[in-house]
Amino acid sequence: MLQTPRNSMFKPFMSALMACAVISLTAVGAQAETQLLTGAYSDGALKGMKLLKFDADRDEFTIIKSFESIENASFALYDADNGRLYVTGEADTGQVGAFKLSEDHMTLTSLGYVSSLAGSPCYLALSPDKSRLAVANYHGDIVAAFKIDAVSGAIQSDPDVLKGTDATKMGHAHWVQWSPEGDKIYMVDLGHDEVRAYPYDIKTGTIGAATSAFKAPVGSGPRHLAFSPDGRFAYVVTEYANTVITLKREANGTLTELQTISTLPADYKEKSFAAHIQINKAGDTLYMTNRGHNSLSVFRIQGDGQLTPLQTISTGGDWPRFFLLLEDEKRLLVAHQRSNDIRTFHINTDGSLAATPVKFALPKPVMIVPLK
Repeated sequence: MLQTPRNSMFKPFMSALMACAVISLTAVGAQAETQLLTGAYSDGALKGMKLLKFDADRDEFTIIKSFESIENASFALYDADNGRLYVTGEADTGQVGAFKLSEDHMTLTSLGYVSSLAGSPCYLALSPDKSRLAVANYHGDIVAAFKIDAVSGAIQSDPDVLKGTDATKMGHAHWVQWSPEGDKIYMVDLGHDEVRAYPYDIKTGTIGAATSAFKAPVGSGPRHLAFSPDGRFAYVVTEYANTVITLKREANGTLTELQTISTLPADYKEKSFAAHIQINKAGDTLYMTNRGHNSLSVFRIQGDGQLTPLQTISTGGDWPRFFLLLEDEKRLLVAHQRSNDIRTFHINTDGSLAATPVKFALPKPVMIVPLK
């Protein structure tokens, strides 16, 4: 997360309304639907949550329903097995809430909000057994790991608070996730330029003390991380250095650097800030976005985990903070925070992207999450 906008232009957004929208996708040549949740910072023009339909044959979106009572959802995830939706309220005094989503997606029932224990909660993760919800707080340098009521799905108070080992300066927790095996919690700290790991006892839910899994170059600003599908490698995108760092996962949970590669063209000299990262299900293609350059960079993943540039393509909008590969991996959706739209890309057989003219207007969208 870009620190300067948080200190200046971002503050007005903290008091502004935020919005979410659910997108219904009908895959080309198939009857099944894939559901998506999109969150947006709002200036008041859009309130609550929106249920949308996406026609893949024509790449068109249609608004179906509004949920006016739910606001400030800057990030969300969906527990499809239990029909539960978890959302952040990204503000100076952060919150995280739980909701029950009806099977037809037409009704949302609140299960309550709790404090995230710090300001600007910006990322959520569920433990593999869905008994815990981890919340990364940008302000406060902490991850709050909440227990979830097994019957109701409500978030319980009094979470475990995961802190760093360096108290000499303020960090910024920006991403959190359980390891593929479920035995560790990894957290990316943009302020301390570090990836930390916390041992996690799967049987008891006990969380151990922090260890430094990887130290990124000072000032590089690691933001988001993605594990390869086989769990052998991890990839960290750095917001300030505009790089993707390829890391080998060691048996003890540490991460060893194999490669660092730029996300920008060599001749680009203006300011840009790397944002989100995602890997396809086959584990052979990596996608990431650049804010400022306003582009998607696509990399081929080799057998040894290292990256080869495949494509850099304009996103067709301003400030692509978040994007999502759809379930069938035939479409990629990009959320543009500043140009107030979502753009659609087709994914070619080699993993490269083809732009479409589709532009769906939505005030300040900042995330997209699947609703299966």
